[in-house]
Amino acid sequence: MDRDRRLSAALVAVTIWVVLALGIANAAEPADDQPFGVREWSLRLAGGVNPSSLIQYYALHADVGLPLWSSADRWLRERNITGLWIIEPWAAFLDDSHGKHQTKSWEVGVSPLFAKLTFGDGVVRPFIEGGEGILYTDIRKQSLGTQVQFTSQIGGGLEYQLSQDLSLTFAVRFRHMSNAGIHGGNPGVNTIYGLVGVTFR
Repeated sequence: MDRDRRLSAALVAVTIWVVLALGIANAAEPADDQPFGVREWSLRLAGGVNPSSLIQYYALHADVGLPLWSSADRWLRERNITGLWIIEPWAAFLDDSHGKHQTKSWEVGVSPLFAKLTFGDGVVRPFIEGGEGILYTDIRKQSLGTQVQFTSQIGGGLEYQLSQDLSLTFAVRFRHMSNAGIHGGNPGVNTIYGLVGVTFR
């Protein structure tokens, strides 16, 4: 029963993060008007696969970008780099049609510890991103130990500016998912996936 309560609490926390992040993004103003508010927000579609088990991953990622502390922000801007703290909620569908235990499942999660560095101010801008997250998944037949999992991810991509306030985003990301040792079984799942979407400023 305690485990069920912990899992329910984790799911509620993730849901609250999603609602807050999307609500903040919807109310966002340009960075010049709100120097300490939301600098950007984006929506991305993602698709990927686990190379060993061939679990397929299809997701919708939303994120909001907040400024770093002032000294870090100033240091990066002097070098023509934009640094942001990203809060990224997502929801995903997982299709395991090749493994020992074939199943179709879902996950919902958020990465509150996430950073993004964008280089330059041209029409095409490279960026790198990475961070930590938590999720709740229904992928029960993979012996993950618990439905609450933690994620570590790193990736990068390109932004193509369409207008002053709108860019297309193309990215590739590697993600490791495991229960971080909170349960005896901890095989983990690695996923390589691509993302495409739009970023608003």
